[in-house]
Amino acid sequence: MSERVIFRVTLRSLLMTGAVGLLLALLALSARPLWAQKVQESYKDKFNIAEETGGVAIATSSDGKYVYVAGRNGVIVSDDYGKTGTWVQTVRMK
Repeated sequence: MSERVIFRVTLRSLLMTGAVGLLLALLALSARPLWAQKVQESYKDKFNIAEETGGVAIATSSDGKYVYVAGRNGVIVSDDYGKTGTWVQTVRMK
């Protein structure tokens, strides 16, 4: 003896399933993709703030969004969590 399983699809369950699916699709489309950060090959030429024998100091804001790097020759800052392409030189020492 086999039992029959009956699924009833109502208009309400169909609409709720569609709404949840649409919400998930919108969230997936609006999410920022995760990209690996590539190495900046021209870092030394572009932002040469440290000397060969000197180091740098690094500081961040409390949420980590702003990253500051200070060396003997200047200061650079990123306003997007230190991502490649967001660094700007703010101070240049002589």
